[in-house]
Amino acid sequence: MSDINQIKAQRHQERQNKKHYFELQKLRNEHKREFQTEESGHKQTMTRMRKDYDSKIKSLKNDIEQKLTLVRNKHGMSLKTEKERLSEEVSNLKLTHEDQVAEVKKSQDNEINELVKSHKDTLETARQKYIKEKMKWDV
Repeated sequence: MSDINQIKAQRHQERQNKKHYFELQKLRNEHKREFQTEESGHKQTMTRMRKDYDSKIKSLKNDIEQKLTLVRNKHGMSLKTEKERLSEEVSNLKLTHEDQVAEVKKSQDNEINELVKSHKDTLETARQKYIKEKMKWDV
């Protein structure tokens, strides 16, 4: 009888093992489906986030390029106005310099004329004194 009880116990153990195995399989399949569902949801979220991120990057790049273009244009315009201002300043300096050179030439010409006149006067005075002295000696 012990053999029969042993066989019954063994069969009961096998049925319990099969039951646990099938429950385990069932739970494994449920968890696998649940995991796959969660995984696909997270993958979709990641894909959406990547697309949003990429579109935001493109938008920011476009904004930066537009701002850079505006800054370059402003800088170009300020360089142009500064260049015009400096060329006008240079031309004004040239005119001022030419006026100063003309003034210096005129004053030097006047000074030379005065020196020449003074020299002529001195020579004339010396000639007259010489003639006077000569007349004294000739007489």
